Amino acid sequence: METLQSINFRLDEIKIELENFVESLEFTEICNFNMENCEDIPWDLINFQGIYLIEIQIKNKEVTFDDWLQKFKNDWEDERYKRKFVPNIKLKRIRQHKELSEWIPLYLGKSKNISSRIFQHIYKDINKTTFALKLKARENIWKENFRLSLIKINSDNYDWIVPVIERKLRDKLNPIIGKQ
Repeated sequence: METLQSINFRLDEIKIELENFVESLEFTEICNFNMENCEDIPWDLINFQGIYLIEIQIKNKEVTFDDWLQKFKNDWEDERYKRKFVPNIKLKRIRQHKELSEWIPLYLGKSKNISSRIFQHIYKDINKTTFALKLKARENIWKENFRLSLIKINSDNYDWIVPVIERKLRDKLNPIIGKQ
């Protein structure tokens, strides 16, 4: 009869193997969107389970990262949007970004139905209690451009595997806002 200790040891080995596997994963870029053209997202093509990444485009290359961040932070933390079941800015993750690139990782998440989850992140009403970005409700970021990228993960063990993958990718990409 197997002991809990031996099962735990085998699970630790599998976890290490899974974390190493994450290094080989690559996101597939799906589309760029803003609040004027978000209905053009190919909703029917993203109806699967996996990991999603939403990035924000840096349009003004002449500002410093700190200046861009201060403006973004002011917009994101506007009083109209505080305490509305939205993710917060993560200072620990922001510190990992030293300079501006064209795209900054904004938010990373997982879902058994990515299409539905992305729809919530864009269209969910700011006063609803579902936790989401609620981008369309944030008038002060309507002019921003976003990029959606995905990793499709089909697994019968989704609830065991995908959280490990998500955490490892979050530690690698350091999205600047999030729940975790």
